[in-house]
Amino acid sequence: MLSEPEPRDTLTTATVNMGDHSTDIKPILALKELVASLYREQNKVQNLLSSLGFALRSFNNLNQFLDLTPLMAARVADAEGGALILSKNNGQVALDQLHCQDNQINGELRRQLEAIIRQLNQEATLENKNNRSLLDSLDHQIRQTLGQGTQVYSTPVLVKNSERGRLYVFSRDPDYGWTPTRRKLLQLVADQTAVAIANNELTIELRSKERQDRELEIAAEVQNRLLPRQCPKIQGVELAAHCKTANRVGGDYYDFIPCNYDQFKPATEAEMEASTAPWSIVIGDVMGKGVPAGLLMTMTRGMLRAEVLNRHSPAQILRHLNRVMYADLDNSHRF
Repeated sequence: MLSEPEPRDTLTTATVNMGDHSTDIKPILALKELVASLYREQNKVQNLLSSLGFALRSFNNLNQFLDLTPLMAARVADAEGGALILSKNNGQVALDQLHCQDNQINGELRRQLEAIIRQLNQEATLENKNNRSLLDSLDHQIRQTLGQGTQVYSTPVLVKNSERGRLYVFSRDPDYGWTPTRRKLLQLVADQTAVAIANNELTIELRSKERQDRELEIAAEVQNRLLPRQCPKIQGVELAAHCKTANRVGGDYYDFIPCNYDQFKPATEAEMEASTAPWSIVIGDVMGKGVPAGLLMTMTRGMLRAEVLNRHSPAQILRHLNRVMYADLDNSHRF
């Protein structure tokens, strides 16, 4: 009969096998730790970019978003600090936002950047530099001023293919490397900053257009009220009138002007029909369309009514109007 193997032999084999696998544990743990570290870093970057995207969707104030830009730039690029420098409407540049982990370094860096920007703006005014040249000079001056002890990297902020500033990151770590991944992440933050600026400008433009539309509506309403609401009843004459402008405000004009001052007060249709006082009838079309024509029509209406009260003939009225209005119309270069 076959005998069963002794338990001691099995235990010995298991111990040997465990000893063989123990030599591979350290590299495996190291690899797992590296993967976990990369995963945590990836999650951190994703969370930061998600937060920036949320801010872009949520903030109504551009300055609230720009406050975050240097902070996000520094964190996604693993740098010590970040700065956002933007071009202004006057063609100069300004330090918009600055972030640095060390408050002491932050104050020193701010003083240096503001001094550089002040000097370059003065030179740009004297030499009439364009925006691109000014930003290139800014890059060179910042690197030269901060010296070899600080590594500086930047990316443009492009709004509608026009460079509107630069986003910078700074690091004093001698081992800091400007990898393609960090470059792409910084550019992503700069692109979202550009979107925020473009959205803000579009919002301002839309609000301005809404105000203009409202003002045009009011002007059209006022102009419509200046036209006679009804035609006078004049013996021997049948009158009808209608005016439809090409735009909301226009220069088409007609009026029925009573030649008696008392008739300027509001009158009912029966009173107008019973009146035997003379009336002046005017039809006019101002050259052009829109607001300029509407303004001239309104001015003409007031002058005509004043002239009619003086009981002048139509020929005299036109001569007076021509004499009074000619200088203004000639200076406007419109009519």
